[in-house]
Amino acid sequence: MTTPEDSLGRSDDWSARTADTIASTVGALREKTVGPLVKLTRVIVYGILALVGLLMVGILFSIAFIRLLEVYAFENRVWIAYLLVGGIMMLLGLFLWSKRTKR
Repeated sequence: MTTPEDSLGRSDDWSARTADTIASTVGALREKTVGPLVKLTRVIVYGILALVGLLMVGILFSIAFIRLLEVYAFENRVWIAYLLVGGIMMLLGLFLWSKRTKR
């Protein structure tokens, strides 16, 4: 004959197993869905930050290069510095344009 303590123990065991099963299922589902989304979001955010940083460095470098050319190479003739830097940028653009993939 079963005692009330035995039936209570089985009930607690069943509820604990059910809770553990639900928790492990939710954990596995979260790992398979939310985990990759978190990684993708981190890649996007850090990529945008790196792009903004590189853009700022490029702009500051071009300003410094034009300023150095203007002051030290062409003695305050800024139009020559702009012409030289514009020519370099144009040649770089033409080179990259020639390396593009054809459709």
